[in-house]
Amino acid sequence: MGETLWDVLPNGEFLGGAPLNVAGHMARLGTPVALLSRVGTDARGRRALQQLNELGIDLTLMQVDPELPTGEARAVLDHAGSAAYAFLQPAAWDHLESAAHAVEVARAAPALIYGTLAQRSPASRDVIRRLLSVGRWRVLDLNLRAPHDDADTALSSLAFADFVKLNDDELVVLAGWLGVEAARDAVREALALRYGVRTLCITQGARGAVLWHDGGWTEQPAVPTSVADTVGAGDSFLAMLLSRLLQGATPERAMTDAARLAAFVASRSGAIPTYSAEQFSGS
Repeated sequence: MGETLWDVLPNGEFLGGAPLNVAGHMARLGTPVALLSRVGTDARGRRALQQLNELGIDLTLMQVDPELPTGEARAVLDHAGSAAYAFLQPAAWDHLESAAHAVEVARAAPALIYGTLAQRSPASRDVIRRLLSVGRWRVLDLNLRAPHDDADTALSSLAFADFVKLNDDELVVLAGWLGVEAARDAVREALALRYGVRTLCITQGARGAVLWHDGGWTEQPAVPTSVADTVGAGDSFLAMLLSRLLQGATPERAMTDAARLAAFVASRSGAIPTYSAEQFSGS
């Protein structure tokens, strides 16, 4: 649930938005997935729907705004390939509308994935939280994006979360908001005690990632790669991790496969480069 937008990079335009990226990768991996988002009637909106359909994402929850444009994020890459974004307003994804069918889908889904950026507007925030209220396993990708990295929105989003995914920079910010040490165990304990969060994943760039799940930590080194850009790498990691866990894989297997896919995505331009599930099906 959340934003659909076009990442405008120095080397072209790429369909993106963290929830969309996760959905696209889950579809590529053969995991059935529907996306709740909103695009405009403009050329970008038509192209977005076409590409989402080609990825195999269920579009029955997608909305088309008759007036507002499809979202755009203007990205600037640093020397390491990391991107900073400016999210243009107004945008269609800021104006999600409620629908009874979406509530039915949310209630039946084995997982709901959401972030904080799409909650920058009251309209979309209300729709997302209504669906979260009926969810069975709710996955919060914190995904703090300045200037929309609002503490109140993030902390209130935690109240719905069973699973939280964040990066090491977000760990420091969240620790400050929680008033605890910027260390994984301190943040994990605070999330569990205050919000009932049971699973925590922290991605750490070149240092890999860690996962607290089923009462213990799993540590995963990064897979060496030649970085083209990091756009979508974290989203692909989350998509693989969730796909494997939903399939009943061990945390160790899930994390290993997630790291392999993230390394591949970082080695290509754009958030959802072409690949097949079979490329990542080995041990």
